[in-house]
Amino acid sequence: MIQEKIVAGAEKIKLSLQLPYSQCYKDATRMRARQSAVKVLQKILKVPGMLTQKECEYLYRLAQRSPGKGAIVEIGSWKGRSTICLALGSMSVGGEKVYAVDPHKPLAEEGYAEDTETEFRKNISEARVETHVIPMVMTSEEAAQGWCQPVRLLWIDGDHRYEEVKRDFLLWEPHVVEGGVIAMHDTIRKKGPKQVLWEGIFRSDRFQEISIVDNVTAARKVKKVSALGKLTKWLTIGGRALYVAARRMRLPYAKPVGRWILRKLTT
Repeated sequence: MIQEKIVAGAEKIKLSLQLPYSQCYKDATRMRARQSAVKVLQKILKVPGMLTQKECEYLYRLAQRSPGKGAIVEIGSWKGRSTICLALGSMSVGGEKVYAVDPHKPLAEEGYAEDTETEFRKNISEARVETHVIPMVMTSEEAAQGWCQPVRLLWIDGDHRYEEVKRDFLLWEPHVVEGGVIAMHDTIRKKGPKQVLWEGIFRSDRFQEISIVDNVTAARKVKKVSALGKLTKWLTIGGRALYVAARRMRLPYAKPVGRWILRKLTT
């Protein structure tokens, strides 16, 4: 009896010692993960680009999902900020390479006056993702010719004029697999992307699970939207409409609060 009590007491002491160690290990693991995430974000944000910090984080997460089911295609790389987000996200799970489509030529109509290929290649090299990126220095239309690979993540952020965004969508959407994701930039503030978003995704019965992070809108391609998917989709669209209306009315804190609410509700 006394021996059993001694053994039981020893087990309690052992357990009491193990629990703090286990908690410390978990805390240290979380700390290392946070430090790693900060380093990744710093690497991305030092590259010139229009993506916000939250948009960078979201692209990174999108690239982590469902590896091995198709290629990652980026339409519009500019100097490489979004390319690096996608490449690092994919690399973190041993995923696919990123096909970065951009002619890198000046585009006066969109306010771009420089050739960006040299800087793009320099930036992806400094970020150490050049082995995971396949630059396609050509137009979206040229890249689509003869393309025969399935695509699991399509990121559209090229020429923002309506006809050009529509062309990019129509050329590449058929290659996106069921379960794959199409993400588009500047879908809140630019007319071209907004109109294509409405025509190609919001009104379509092939897309659901809409998520909105700042100016990025993403949706998952399905065979046919379910009843629940349709309800959720239109609730999201309604929330987006309220956010846009609040910004147009210049209500106090409409932009930061609206963005925060949409991120929390849709991602």
